[in-house]
This record gives sequence, C-alpha cells and structure tokens, in this order.
Amino acid sequence: MQSKTLCKRRSAFDVQGAFLCADVDTDIYLKLPPGYQPQPGKTAKLRKSLYGLKQAAAPMAWHALIEKWMLKYGFKPIGQDCVTFMLNRGKSIILLSLYVDDGICATNNEKLYKQFLKDLSVESELSDQGQCEWYLGVRIQQDLANKRTTLTQTQYAKDVLEHFGMTGAMPISTPMEPNTHLS
Repeated sequence: MQSKTLCKRRSAFDVQGAFLCADVDTDIYLKLPPGYQPQPGKTAKLRKSLYGLKQAAAPMAWHALIEKWMLKYGFKPIGQDCVTFMLNRGKSIILLSLYVDDGICATNNEKLYKQFLKDLSVESELSDQGQCEWYLGVRIQQDLANKRTTLTQTQYAKDVLEHFGMTGAMPISTPMEPNTHLS
C-alpha cells in the first residue's frame, strides 16, 4: 500500500522544441532569409511559434497549450500563476512545476509518473532527465531515510562573488559595531 509521502522520486524533464508545438494566435509575417525569393504578391506568414519572437508569443502560446493539456489530463493548478500543478489519483500524487519548457516532478508513484511522461510525449517530444539534483540553479538534496529534502543556492552565491571579484572577501557576522546609531 502506498502512502501519500512525496518525493519517493523527483525528476526533471525537458520538452524538445516546445515552442514549435504551439500555434500562433496573431498574424506574424516573416522577412525571408537571403537566397529565398517570394513569388510576386506572396508573403511568408508564421503558423507555429518560434523561440525568441519579439512578440513573446512563443512562451505564451506554449504555456497555454501545455496548461490546456495538463487540465485535460486531470492536473489541478496550485496558486494563481498556473505553473505548479497537482495530479491526485487515489493515494498517488504527482506535483509538477513548469518553467518555460522545463518541468520538475515529485511523486510517490513511479508507475504513474512513467505513464504521465509517456502520455505527454505523445503531445510533445521530451527527454526525461531522470533524478533531479539541480533545477534552475537550485541544488536539491534528498535524504529519504530521514524524510528530509534540502534546497541550496551555494553555487549561485559563489558565482556572484566570483563575478564581482569578491572570492577573497573575509566574512564577518556584522559589518559594523552592534547598536550603532546612524544619523
């Protein structure tokens, strides 16, 4: 019998060519690259979204498409921004969070997760990146024995210090004497 304890598995996936899956809902005409000559009186109109469109249509169109699919599949949005979803099937749960074309999942049912990935891959080509240790610059460490998950941004802090030439700076607990009054 499965419990509702999450994070027996946490996984990441990437949707390949996500923006190419979504239709464009506005008229966008293209300037053809050198070497292509349009027929007189003809133009090139974009039918599918492309990464990097100035109109920002690509991410919005992709998000609308994946959100519609998630709701149809049975996921419910968590919060107002519709980037985090929950699928609850009896005692099995999948929590999923999306960032552009990347997703991270936590589940207590490996079989349900695998079926979800299989079903999603029918809609969009994706790559299962397996057990997730890093996501959007955050390190994820899991200790199942002690039921503990730790999120850290140590590497990000080191990168910021290096960027600003402060890797040799000496840390102190407070930058000035305690109880100092500023005027």
